[in-house]
Amino acid sequence: MPHLFIDIFDVNQLFSSLIGGILYSFGISFLLPTFVIILVKEKEDRIVRMMKMHGLSSTVYYFTHYLHFYILYIITSAFLIVTGYFLKLTFFTLTDPWLIVILFFIWGHIQIAMAFLLSTFFKRSRNALVITFVIVLCSVIFAFGIELVNTPLNGNSSPLFYFVWPPFAFYRAMSIINHSSFLVDLLPMKLSDLQPGNEVFNAVTALTIEYFILMCLTIYYYLVIPSEYGVNKSWNFICSQLFAQPLRFITPTALEAGKYVNGDEDVINERKNVLSDQYSDKPLLVKNITKIYNNGKVAAKNIAFAAEYGTIFGLLGPNGAGKTTLINVLTGLYKQTEGDATLNGLSISTSINDIYRDIGVCPQLDILWDNLTVEEHLLFYARIRGIPLSKERDAVYSSLKEAQLLSLKSKLAENLNNRERRRLSIAIALVGDPAIIFLDEPTTGLDPESRRQIWKIIVGSGKKLSSINNNSNENITSKNNRTIILATHSMEEAEVLCNRIGIMSRGTLRCIGAPSRLKQLYGRGFRLNFSCKNENLEKATVYIETLLPLSAKKLYSFATKVSYEFEARPGFLSKIFKEVERDKEENGIDNWGLSQTSLEEVFLNVIGEIDTEIEYILNE
Repeated sequence: MPHLFIDIFDVNQLFSSLIGGILYSFGISFLLPTFVIILVKEKEDRIVRMMKMHGLSSTVYYFTHYLHFYILYIITSAFLIVTGYFLKLTFFTLTDPWLIVILFFIWGHIQIAMAFLLSTFFKRSRNALVITFVIVLCSVIFAFGIELVNTPLNGNSSPLFYFVWPPFAFYRAMSIINHSSFLVDLLPMKLSDLQPGNEVFNAVTALTIEYFILMCLTIYYYLVIPSEYGVNKSWNFICSQLFAQPLRFITPTALEAGKYVNGDEDVINERKNVLSDQYSDKPLLVKNITKIYNNGKVAAKNIAFAAEYGTIFGLLGPNGAGKTTLINVLTGLYKQTEGDATLNGLSISTSINDIYRDIGVCPQLDILWDNLTVEEHLLFYARIRGIPLSKERDAVYSSLKEAQLLSLKSKLAENLNNRERRRLSIAIALVGDPAIIFLDEPTTGLDPESRRQIWKIIVGSGKKLSSINNNSNENITSKNNRTIILATHSMEEAEVLCNRIGIMSRGTLRCIGAPSRLKQLYGRGFRLNFSCKNENLEKATVYIETLLPLSAKKLYSFATKVSYEFEARPGFLSKIFKEVERDKEENGIDNWGLSQTSLEEVFLNVIGEIDTEIEYILNE
């Protein structure tokens, strides 16, 4: 019987040593990769920027995650401690519980601080998961190897530099406490043993100091490390703010980019008015925004324009023209290389967090949570915007109604089709009634019927200027007259929705104005189309050609249908309309019509001029 007791005690001693040396340390540290991947994944998927663009401050975001992570850590630690007591492991049963609580309390904060710091260095969640897991595993294995050589029985204390890496300090403290709990030559540790000179005391002190160092480094690297999305500060921003602003560095590529032409006369006049503060009362002012990527590509060059209250301003251009880049700059997703912009009087360079509270953004790609319903998405963003609890239901209902989602409010996002997901993204942009809304390619990939449904939502939400009662006494600066910035490559969409249009190509704003103004400047005038019976074709053609200017051009003559293109002097259209209506039956004309040049033709003409100018520059 005594022999059996000795065997059991030896097994318990060996098991406690093994658990305390390896599994305690690893079991309480494995949450670090989880914390890091959560932070990096939200950054990678633009969820962080999406929430910030709708009013969430960085402080609230990280505080919420801090609290969330620590609750997870408490649950994990409690499970480990209860399991240890249940298995009667000497580490838990003989050691002063307050000592364990203090050590675990500090280690939880250290893990979260390390997770915040490590997350600033990663852009992809897969890399973050692998590397942080390897860091934890290598730290545990290395520390365990050191403990085999330098056990508490040897009486040797670890050098202070060993505690510089927080996991080593924690694992050393765990090892000393564990050995003290089961080795006959040592006494279980008590809280009163934590005194200067004690190695556990040194480890706890080192961890406390390192926590504040890690948090300071996290804040610094969060602000200065260049990220794919977001605005970062220069590495010496602290010194530059205390003393003087450093000179801006202009790359040769940026200087070379200045050779590109920069718009027509209307664009030049728009820039002058913006820079001379003649448009200071406008809700959106873009002041010579330039964006040059690190690889030297000029995505936007000297963009300047203003947007009115109650209008839909269209940014029209082919893919790669710089529309999305410009929107990303205006919403704080990218930092501009040069220039500035003001939204409701606030600068994107200095007040982007304040701007977020009064703008709505519908990104090019839907950023949604599949496990949340439509209504839950809107409730979440309503709370981010700080809408009072008593009004958030009304705000959500209003957005659901505007986006025609009332019947889908209880449906999970993962069960929505593409059209419904786009409407939800637009509804998110509308929640809280923001004064300025950015819509980036809101109908891309949708069928014609779905596009028209989205158009009705956009026109209704923006309250297009043409639909506003001119006799109304409503203050035009109210949020009911939203300003909408619409980026699109669809000419039809721009013509149907927009009061003003800016056509972009190769990163420059080429022309700006109302659709009718652009047609007048860049169109080829007007078109006259007619049809008749085959036997009357020659007679009708001769008659029409006598009415049109000599410069008129026949576009096509197919079967019994003919089309001409011409430029009209003032009063000419009314004259030709009267004469054709009067003489059409006499000249055998069955049907006819007059139309202005389409916006698509304007777009092709503008792009054609750019290609010619660029080719000329390159050949110089």
